[in-house]
Amino acid sequence: MIPFLQPRQGLVIMTNSLRTAQAVLALEPPPTLLMTGGTWDAQTRSLQGQIAEQILSSYDFDQLFIGCDGIDPVRGTTTFNELLGLSRLMAEAGREVIVMATSDKAGRRIPNLELPWSQVTTLITDTGLDTETKEQIEQQGVQVLLAHPQEKN
Repeated sequence: MIPFLQPRQGLVIMTNSLRTAQAVLALEPPPTLLMTGGTWDAQTRSLQGQIAEQILSSYDFDQLFIGCDGIDPVRGTTTFNELLGLSRLMAEAGREVIVMATSDKAGRRIPNLELPWSQVTTLITDTGLDTETKEQIEQQGVQVLLAHPQEKN
């Protein structure tokens, strides 16, 4: 998604991910970048913990874009990561919560519920999502957008 931000001006982006921060700073001109701070988690390559949560809770954002490890059509997004506090605080800080995930994550009912559908505004996935799963998610009040792969020239 980050390359599509290139033409946008005046963006303020907050992340706890080092990989995301590096990609954002490669944009020209780079947007204003805010980092959460906190404790480095080598597994997720991100900042986590109480400090990150405290900093995040003092902000308010128009949109939150977040990924997930699994999509449970009834419960919501799921994750292997047990550090759920930051994801949930991010969702509370965003007026619009947009989950971006590939369709192969649908049906992966990982035990850790990250965000219930009641906290999600939109799911963006690919056209591989089956109709039944799409309808189940939409019944939860979530807008489901199917992205079509771009053709390579």
